[in-house]
Amino acid sequence: KKWLVIAVTAIAALGSVVYALQQPPIYKAEALLLPPKAKDVQSLNVQEVQGVQLVQVVTAAGAFAAFKNNLSSRSLQKKFIDEQGLMDILAPDRTPETRDIEILESFAKMIKIEHVKRALENEKGMSVSMESDDPEFAANLVNDYISFFDTETILALSAAARNSLAGQIRDIEYTIASKRQMAKQRREDTILRYEEAAEIAGKLGVRDRVDTTNVVQNNQLNISKSSTPLYYRGYRALNAEINILKNRKSDDPFISGLRDLQEKLALLHSIKIEAEGMHAVTVDQAAYPPKNRIKPNRRLIVSLGTVVGLFLGIFLVFFVSFVQKQ
Repeated sequence: KKWLVIAVTAIAALGSVVYALQQPPIYKAEALLLPPKAKDVQSLNVQEVQGVQLVQVVTAAGAFAAFKNNLSSRSLQKKFIDEQGLMDILAPDRTPETRDIEILESFAKMIKIEHVKRALENEKGMSVSMESDDPEFAANLVNDYISFFDTETILALSAAARNSLAGQIRDIEYTIASKRQMAKQRREDTILRYEEAAEIAGKLGVRDRVDTTNVVQNNQLNISKSSTPLYYRGYRALNAEINILKNRKSDDPFISGLRDLQEKLALLHSIKIEAEGMHAVTVDQAAYPPKNRIKPNRRLIVSLGTVVGLFLGIFLVFFVSFVQKQ
């Protein structure tokens, strides 16, 4: 009976050794990430100039939050998979019926994202890791993954800032165009009124300006409430004003607030939002090819196999004794 226990234990131990040696080594490549510094998003922060909100402020925390949100974007994950040529790795046996969702779920199992907090600095960061039997591949993929989503996030934030800037420019241009159109309409209305007044003055023989003070006093009118007809100016003055208004080349000098709008417009046109050199994340520690495997734990496998073999041998001894007694 003793030899039975020893034999079963030895067989189990030997089997566990063979099993442990057959398991491929798995390595874990991990990168640690922190929020970007203020300077990393500085060019996105054109805030307020002369009372005009130009571009929405992008804080370091906001950029990092956008980066984290993009990590869960299926469309960006699909783009990354296509650019890195991971289809053959994720779905080597794929068929035309294989859905993208299945491939993306397989990819999500490869890349693990965890939130971490550094105790001393009290900074909330995150880690991106991958397990693979190829340490070089795992490290490169993690670093490429972070770089890809960092770039995509900055491009999206830059595009949003440019759209905001373009919207401000468009609004001011519309306002300027509207003011010019209304100034032109008012000038044309003034010309019509003056032409009508000049015609009346001509028929009444009012050649030069009439002294309205005597008219008001002679008719006992309240000066503050009385309005003087235009034709009192005389048709000579009216015709001169009509000619000047008709020959006016631009209404811009006579449009209230136009120069302020043009100044703001020139300022907006001078703003350049560049994505180059900007980052939505700080790589505190890039992924590097690990030297030590994380699994299989061969020592644990052999130990468990030996213990299981021992208990199995003892069980067999009792079982054989029980059968013999029967």
